[in-house]
Amino acid sequence: MRKYTPFLLLLTVAVACGLNLKRDAGNEQTLARSSTLKRVVRKLSVDPDSLRPLRRTKRRWVLTTIEVEEGDPGPFPKFAANLFNDREINLTIKYLISGPGVDENPRGYFSVDDKTGEVYMLKTINREATPTFVIKFDVADRRTGKIVDQSLVFNIDVKDKNDNAPKFKNSVVDVLLKENSPAGSDVFLLQAEDIDQRGTPNSEFSYSVVSQEPPSTKSQFTINPKTGILSFEGCLDYQSTKSYKILVEAKDHGEPQLSSTATMNIKIEDANNNPPVFVKKEFTGNVKEQQVGVSVLRVSVEDKDTPNTPAWRAKYTVTKGNEDGNYKIETDPQTNDGILTVIKPMDYEKGSRNELEISVENEEPLYICPGAGGRVPTAGGYRVPVVVNVEDVNDPPYFDPSEITVYQTEGTKVPIQLGKVHAVDLDAAHSTLRYEIPAGGDPAKWLTVDKNTGEVTVIAEMDRESPYVNNSIYSVIVLAVDDGKPPQTGTATVLIHLTDVNDNNPFLDSKYVHMCDDPKDTSIVVKATDKDIEPYSGPFIFQLLDKGNDVTNTWKLEQLQGESIKLLRLRELPTGNYTVPLKIIDQQGLATEEDLMLRICECSQEGVCRPLEAQSTSFGGAAIGALIGALLLMLLLLLCCVRCECSGKKISEFPPDTVDEGNQTLIKYNDEGGGCRSQASPPVIMPLPTADHGTTKNSMQNVSELDRTIQTLPRRSSWGLREDRMYGMHMEPAMYSRIMSLKEQNLESERMNLQEKIAMRLFVLNGLDANFNNNEPHVYAEEGELHKVHSLDDISIADNSQGLDFLQDLGPKFRTLGEVCQEGLAQKGFTLKSATKGY
Repeated sequence: MRKYTPFLLLLTVAVACGLNLKRDAGNEQTLARSSTLKRVVRKLSVDPDSLRPLRRTKRRWVLTTIEVEEGDPGPFPKFAANLFNDREINLTIKYLISGPGVDENPRGYFSVDDKTGEVYMLKTINREATPTFVIKFDVADRRTGKIVDQSLVFNIDVKDKNDNAPKFKNSVVDVLLKENSPAGSDVFLLQAEDIDQRGTPNSEFSYSVVSQEPPSTKSQFTINPKTGILSFEGCLDYQSTKSYKILVEAKDHGEPQLSSTATMNIKIEDANNNPPVFVKKEFTGNVKEQQVGVSVLRVSVEDKDTPNTPAWRAKYTVTKGNEDGNYKIETDPQTNDGILTVIKPMDYEKGSRNELEISVENEEPLYICPGAGGRVPTAGGYRVPVVVNVEDVNDPPYFDPSEITVYQTEGTKVPIQLGKVHAVDLDAAHSTLRYEIPAGGDPAKWLTVDKNTGEVTVIAEMDRESPYVNNSIYSVIVLAVDDGKPPQTGTATVLIHLTDVNDNNPFLDSKYVHMCDDPKDTSIVVKATDKDIEPYSGPFIFQLLDKGNDVTNTWKLEQLQGESIKLLRLRELPTGNYTVPLKIIDQQGLATEEDLMLRICECSQEGVCRPLEAQSTSFGGAAIGALIGALLLMLLLLLCCVRCECSGKKISEFPPDTVDEGNQTLIKYNDEGGGCRSQASPPVIMPLPTADHGTTKNSMQNVSELDRTIQTLPRRSSWGLREDRMYGMHMEPAMYSRIMSLKEQNLESERMNLQEKIAMRLFVLNGLDANFNNNEPHVYAEEGELHKVHSLDDISIADNSQGLDFLQDLGPKFRTLGEVCQEGLAQKGFTLKSATKGY
């Protein structure tokens, strides 16, 4: 028996555990399986820890329902519930709580007596802030502080109290309502909210209209108690009431009932509920016939709606009498009047009185409230009759047709009668017409028109190729003018279609072409043109004319399509200009001969001829020798002539009374004629000075040589070219450039002449001998009458009696020469006195 005792004990424990698992205490936790096991084992005197089963079991908590009142005023702490755990049978336990309301936010609402398990509420709770508290309950061994049972988590519910009234989202609402809104229309949706517990009377509420200002019998505002939609019944009238103030209330169903209000400011927007009405029963206006763009009259209306709104602005329509489209009517935006304007000329002869009908309506459709009792106008608005009187004026004549077409062949001999133009004048009973071509109406001046009959005559030969002809059509303007007051004019256009004849030879588009000096570039395209048209123009036939210049062996033509030909070069040619004679024949055999000017040149990469480089020329040795020889011969002949005319003694020194002349001052000579005062010395040809202006072997030794030197200085011809006379010992070769202009050559020549004169003068001064005392007058024996020698007069020596005062006003042109001479004289020891003051 003892052998099976342990097995029996285990079986007993298992049955007891199974019974414990089936027990349920509602919302209490199951009793701890360990507690039951201890009680059984204690009776059997067995170690309970050695017999603990390995299965999971539930423990049992015992607690009362926890529910607290919202807004409970106390006193606090106030008992809320009681906790029990059966662990306290065998252990000294300690009750613990934690979570929101205890040690988590919101803190300090609940506490527990750790010995008895009683739960207390510590302060007033707002359900709308925290409707439920989720709290955790634990038990711990008081001696060790160890948690000895499974934690219990449950909710503490806060019982709602009607402490919140419904609140509107907007306490003040502004609404714009159209006057023409029909009765029953929804005005606005009001929304309120109650934060008390949903699904309870505390959070349920109803809407109602508390008051309406101003009160009205025509319109009454109501609100749906459940949805909060505000509407109205009746008719709105902007002219009587422009705004309403509605007070709306929302009240809940709790105990006690709580409520709040909102104010609605409803502004009525004017609508078109007042039609425009004409201020007169009939309108009358006058207009002159043929006038266009003038205002005939204004029609006025009255409208009670708000000005400058679509309900007030009027729209006018001509409903009768405007079948021909003579009128239009527009609205004046400032006055709202209708302006009737003539847009198509009126004809007095067709009727002097026009009867119209004009209707008016607003831009916004008219609305009449069914309960207002207003009269609805007919479709198209209100109408009024309008009479327009047409005044007779001088009507302009008109051509029928206004455009006349004729055909004529160009080059036909004149005069030619083209035909007559005819104009109609509605006032023919008291007017007369005359025809004329205005200035510029016949630009080529080919035509004339008979002023009485309108007969158009060609008086000059017409040319289709004239610049005044466009696409073979020549346009002429003819006027018909009546004699009314004021005179009126009608216009017609005569279109003359000119038929072409073969009266123009074909010709080259460009006579000047170029071809690159390149073996690969051996052809160019040549194009011809003919002012005539088909069939008197291209395609052309090109022929190469052989005029004895070996043309056919050098050039060849290759026919192309249409009006072009390809010119081929058959052999290489040097660069230069060439003439290629061509013959061009049109379709009808009319031919012309033209020379094509072809240039063969060096080309750039773009195929363009390079520009010619500037070229210079110079004399060769033989030419220079021949020129020098000719000049020497001319100089020799001139010296011989001077030798024959002048003779005398040498000048060895200055005369006593001419000391100032040694200063080389300029003397003004006013003597006409006169001969040479000094005897001519044997002719000595003087060379040019060297670069440093030093003396040479053939230096001048007397005044005669000085005179000849001055006499042989270069002169300027009338064309600005230098002309040397008796100056043959030295001639620099003239270098001329093709690109130098005549003006530049003249300036250069003048500069060279001036330099040479200055150099010559200095050279003579350097070689003068101080001894000129032997200079004596010489009488020349002349046969026949004395002839004036102008070349010698220019260098004649005047008397000192004339003075040197004239040197004071020679001007700035002689300043440079004076400075140069002064420098040379200073080197020789001479001093310039008063003569330099004029420089």
